[in-house]
Amino acid sequence: MEERFQCCALTLASSEHPKTKEEEMDKNMTMLGRRSFLAGMGIAGIGTLAACAPKASDNPSVDELADTGAETVSAASGPKEVTAETVRIIPTGEQMSLEELNEKRQALIDSKTEDYTMADGTVVPNVYVKLRALFDGYGNGLGSVLHDAAFGEVMHLFTPEDAQAYLEMPMGVMFTADQYAEKSGRSAEECAALCEDLSARGLLFRSRSDGEAKYHQLAEAHGIWEYNLNKYEENQGEYVNLHNNAYGADIRFQLFNAQSCFYNAIPCSREVVGDSSIALPYDDWEAIVSKFEKIAVSPCQCRLSHKATNEEDPGDHPLETCLTLGEEAEFYIENGIGREITQQEALEILQRSVEAGLVIQVANSEKTEVICSCHGDCCDILGAYVAMAQNPKKDPSNVNVFEHVSHYELRHNEDTCIKCGSCEKRCPLFAITMNDEGFPEVNGTCVRCGQCGTVCPVGARTLHLRDKILQLPESLLDDYNMKAKYRFDHFMIR
Repeated sequence: MEERFQCCALTLASSEHPKTKEEEMDKNMTMLGRRSFLAGMGIAGIGTLAACAPKASDNPSVDELADTGAETVSAASGPKEVTAETVRIIPTGEQMSLEELNEKRQALIDSKTEDYTMADGTVVPNVYVKLRALFDGYGNGLGSVLHDAAFGEVMHLFTPEDAQAYLEMPMGVMFTADQYAEKSGRSAEECAALCEDLSARGLLFRSRSDGEAKYHQLAEAHGIWEYNLNKYEENQGEYVNLHNNAYGADIRFQLFNAQSCFYNAIPCSREVVGDSSIALPYDDWEAIVSKFEKIAVSPCQCRLSHKATNEEDPGDHPLETCLTLGEEAEFYIENGIGREITQQEALEILQRSVEAGLVIQVANSEKTEVICSCHGDCCDILGAYVAMAQNPKKDPSNVNVFEHVSHYELRHNEDTCIKCGSCEKRCPLFAITMNDEGFPEVNGTCVRCGQCGTVCPVGARTLHLRDKILQLPESLLDDYNMKAKYRFDHFMIR
């Protein structure tokens, strides 16, 4: 019998963008309003918004999208195997230098010359308007469209003096207190004290790895939101609500069209990879953990924030699953938002996550500072994929990020498949349905995590390296800058 495969991996072209900033902003304004979008998604938090929604560049409906990931080929012609040596690395295409990026950031900040007056007459001081603009210029940003709740989070976390000091710091780089002093004109002693205070409060990243304290400014996520997880349960989730309400109405367009994803899904197990080896070191959680001596575990920010606002975890998943590594782990441990664990403990946590049916996701960087374990029924990121697939009204246009959510494609061998339905029950994104012939089909939300392969009794579902993948930035800070360059270059920030 001729062996047949279904190859499940979306191939999405980058969206066309309007030629002018005005055209882009007009387009953004046609998107759902902030509150109606959040309410429609039914999920709160940055992950909900930051998710890479599954949508092909030709803008099919969700029903059409369910069929775009499958292709049947014969084993004779063969799906060509790709290796680490033959995979094509796609450059991000952003030629903007850091100096040019910082000029755009500064111009954005300088353009905010007035206070913001709310509908009830409350005045937000201009320094907060500028500070929010700065955060919008990092990573996926906050959304550029302002509204009365847009400043609640920054005003909760920063005093006006903090905000002014933050605006005077070097942008987009690691810096010392002396370098901060040189840029700002403040004394080195004052700058050192400010940096230590702000970093201890989770508002500035800090590294002491080479014996000298260095710092960098943060994006909203992964950054300020995660570093303040100890505040989630204070005052009935006050901070969580301020955070959730801070986004602009254009955030959906920004996040779904940033080219690169917030987190990348990696194979949950070596056993589900077709050639029994994971080709890329940053796709192998066992190899990632083995590189680091300093590791921390902390509560899942998604599940903890939901708990803080009295939302039940429908899957009763373990809470302490978020791993940070290297310098990131040192920061978590020193700030009291994570506890130090051994490599063996980290491996055991990840193995338990796999056995619990969770998706393993990693930070969008070669350093892999973060490993996340979550599920589509509770994760803000994965839950957004599920919501987009299940509700056509929330199906975004011009999405270009979902192609790069994984470096792998999922292949299904129909000749081996016994049509048992185990994969459908296991899928953490509810992306699998059994067709009229009894075979499993996946919709566009499949992130190629491999969980379906772990329960297939005949090994009919395997992951294989894609022939081209997006180049990863070196670190989270580089990811902040890469995403900001793309968003500035495509007229998303104003």
